[in-house]
Amino acid sequence: MARPPIAWIAAAFAAGLAVGFFLFIGSERGNGELVVPALPVAAAVPLRRRAPLVAALALFTAAGVLWGGAAARERAVTCAGVWSGEGRSGVGEGRTRAVLLRLSDPVPDSAGVTDADVAGGVTCGGALRVRWPEHRAARGGTLWVVAGHWSGEVERGVLVARSVRLIGAAPEGRGALRDAVASRAERLFGARAAMVQALVIGRRSGLDPAIREQYVRAGLAHLLAISGLHIGFFAVWVGFLFELLRIRPRPRVALTVLALAGYIWMLGFPAPAMRAALMFGVRAVARVRQRVLAPAGLLGVCALFLLLLEPFALVSAGAWLSFAAVWAVIWAGRISRHWPRPGRLIAPALAATLLTAPVSALAFGTVAPIGVISNLVALPVAGVAVPGLVISLALSWASFPLAQLLAAGSGAALAVLDVIARGAAWVPFGHVVSIAGWEPAAGWAGVVVVAWWLWNSPRRPWLLAARIAFTLAVLTSTSVLDALSLDVFRLDVCRCLQVFFLDVGQGDAALLRTPENHWIVIDGGPRTPDADAGRRTVIPFLRRARAGGVSIVVATHGDADHLGGLPAVIQTFPPRLVLEPGEPLGRPLYLEFLAAVEATGARYRAARSGDRIALDGVTLEVLSPDSAWIARPLDVNDHGVVLRVTYGSVRLLFQADAGLPVEAHLAGRVGSVELLKVGHHGSHSATSDAWLTELAPHDAVISVGRHNHYGHPAPEVVARLAQHGITVMRTDRDGTITFSTDGARAHDVFARLH
Repeated sequence: MARPPIAWIAAAFAAGLAVGFFLFIGSERGNGELVVPALPVAAAVPLRRRAPLVAALALFTAAGVLWGGAAARERAVTCAGVWSGEGRSGVGEGRTRAVLLRLSDPVPDSAGVTDADVAGGVTCGGALRVRWPEHRAARGGTLWVVAGHWSGEVERGVLVARSVRLIGAAPEGRGALRDAVASRAERLFGARAAMVQALVIGRRSGLDPAIREQYVRAGLAHLLAISGLHIGFFAVWVGFLFELLRIRPRPRVALTVLALAGYIWMLGFPAPAMRAALMFGVRAVARVRQRVLAPAGLLGVCALFLLLLEPFALVSAGAWLSFAAVWAVIWAGRISRHWPRPGRLIAPALAATLLTAPVSALAFGTVAPIGVISNLVALPVAGVAVPGLVISLALSWASFPLAQLLAAGSGAALAVLDVIARGAAWVPFGHVVSIAGWEPAAGWAGVVVVAWWLWNSPRRPWLLAARIAFTLAVLTSTSVLDALSLDVFRLDVCRCLQVFFLDVGQGDAALLRTPENHWIVIDGGPRTPDADAGRRTVIPFLRRARAGGVSIVVATHGDADHLGGLPAVIQTFPPRLVLEPGEPLGRPLYLEFLAAVEATGARYRAARSGDRIALDGVTLEVLSPDSAWIARPLDVNDHGVVLRVTYGSVRLLFQADAGLPVEAHLAGRVGSVELLKVGHHGSHSATSDAWLTELAPHDAVISVGRHNHYGHPAPEVVARLAQHGITVMRTDRDGTITFSTDGARAHDVFARLH
């Protein structure tokens, strides 16, 4: 029987894995995973002689189904799987869990989120993410008894620790090594330690979100995640070291593979790193044995081994990006080997950018064409910086003064990387922002298909012109749309407070940009089974505005038309502080929101009357609720957060969905404002005549959806606003509304239709 192509076998196994996941996770008992594999096995038996390739593919598909079901079952009995299942069934909601954990990374005194491995104390096991309490600094590798409650799903869930007790103070295992590396990084690199830890051990919890977003926009995000690139750097330099020591080829390969295995163990076995190590090992063994491997076969072997070792790599965006990028580089390197040097340099970067664009658009909603250029400059620098970081850290145990000298040079290379990322991130139209999901992924997949069709067309002069025109169209068409969408940021030249009332349909979402370019999010718009305003509107808006991060998130209350988009926003732009009414709600969306807050490590505060937060001269003042008001048996709308925002002498009021009872409660305590965000989308349940008389706003904004079935805004409210001489703007009619002030007067109010 002829040997079937390994790439097809890997694809068949992957398809079977997907079916196995679906059969088990999609049903309570998962019995289908035993029935379905019988079908391809039955088909393979009569075909084993006439069509051996088809028979082999059928058998590997069946094996994938069984392997996927087994992997899903194994994950279901981990602590994360068990506790998530209890939450979905309503059993054990709010229950305290106690578990013995060994920390994977150190935790600072200011708390945060860390990874840990279950060491005992419960019937389940596996890895967990833990929200650590404040003022309990902990070293990586130490053993703790942790008590708290579970929040979230299997993939994004977190154990919120309320009580922790140290059991084993001596660091052990992988956590001990990562703790030692993190400690050395802080001593050697100071303020750059977080970047060093991200580049060397993949620890990104301490990295400024603004820096992460900057590298994403520059097309250099892969440098901050442990990818195949880092493994390549490590393998090359370790191999070079062994060659200097005059170690023979076979032992050198074995030692390099062992070193790679140890490094990946320290990293925690991320899928892209495992792919790169497998490729290096298979290729090195083939070279020693003087065998030639086809690129597709090499990738197929590595994919098959990776899915056997880590089945859930199949649903990992990092794994897909890693394999797509490597395939693109291999293909581009083959077709450009006779080109002039500039073409040989640009072709792999361009191919990798195009082929990974659909995956990036699907998972993250951002594609950075500027990466074609920025990687040409950044990769050589990273090729020096990353090995320098590793060597200086390793050398610090032998000679700390010498390690400091090497660290100074590596730190300079990091500074150069920062300059490259900053410059590429600010290139006009260098990155394309869309709504993460299948629609932009399909669009970029279409770009890839058209590019492939043009490339394989007969070589004619007019086709060459068409290819050039196509390339220009890909790089500029979406950028033109971005240019049109950036008109709302035309006030960047002034040091102003800008407020953007986004058109999110029937819901609320407002963004504030301070004079020092810090961002505040007040509500995130609605989420329905068909759309998420956070992913569809708020996140793309922040990325187009080049927001490096979010400082404060305010969830005015727990209704889905205000809270729905916030989990996605918090996960993408982890805030420093989250304010919300603190009214316990058993709604799944509210619990998901709390889980997102816990998972990011953001500070949380229940907003109460009298709370004041100052940021860059902008003051947020909570007017409602107070402790007595929140205890009253009122509607959730009337327990919402009412904010007064002050910049200089200009004041704005965000009323959320607070109605007439809140207006009466606050009467005489608010004063005049320049702009009012009208309460409850213009419903008749708010915006009384007395309220407008006290506030006397010049402008009012109604956030409302087109053709909504609530009848918002109510005709009597619109008439009342007109009677008071207030200029009214509506998101359903005017699109995104922008208000700007220099603190002395309202600078501008304008709208942009979508």
